[in-house]
Amino acid sequence: MYIFNRTRQAHPDHIFEAMTSSVEVAKKVTEVTGLEIHVWQTRFGAPVGTITWSCRLDSQAELHEATEKLAVDATYVDMAMSMASQYVGPAEDAMMRVVSGTPADTPSSFYVVTVASMANGKYAEAIEWGAAMQDYSCSALGAPGVFGTASYGGFAVVAWLMGRDSMTEVDAAADWEMSDAGYHERIQAASELFIPGSGHQRLIERLN
Repeated sequence: MYIFNRTRQAHPDHIFEAMTSSVEVAKKVTEVTGLEIHVWQTRFGAPVGTITWSCRLDSQAELHEATEKLAVDATYVDMAMSMASQYVGPAEDAMMRVVSGTPADTPSSFYVVTVASMANGKYAEAIEWGAAMQDYSCSALGAPGVFGTASYGGFAVVAWLMGRDSMTEVDAAADWEMSDAGYHERIQAASELFIPGSGHQRLIERLN
């Protein structure tokens, strides 16, 4: 399974318009392609107004087929062009191959997204550790989550997506990370598996 993301930065003067139209265009993409598109705003960890569209895919070929359908759909093209003034800068696409975990049928309301770059010569160990950490955290918290590797973009990048259904659950998970001895031991064991300073976290909220 793959998870595809397209991210854009809303124009500072049009953030609320962009949030509304981002959901509308997601509906159109689903109508044209049959792919279920979810829309996210970044709450913390990225510039205000960062909006991401995501979908799950069985293959990269499935994504290619979907983009070809969109390219020849005049209604979609007109809609996308009409939204151009609501954003600044280019869109950025990313794709993650799921290594472990099973996404919930309906995505959670919030996700903590953690990314890091594996150290040279440590790829196998880092992926094994990442999958084990995903399983440990999800089992302890009773929450959905996945771990995967980036297919494109930064080389040797991995990511964890941990679902939360409310900000109360976000707080509870943060408290657990601060207090759970098993979590601390596992983090310590990964000290040589990832490039120092490469880790980054953000919190995203689903808009549709």
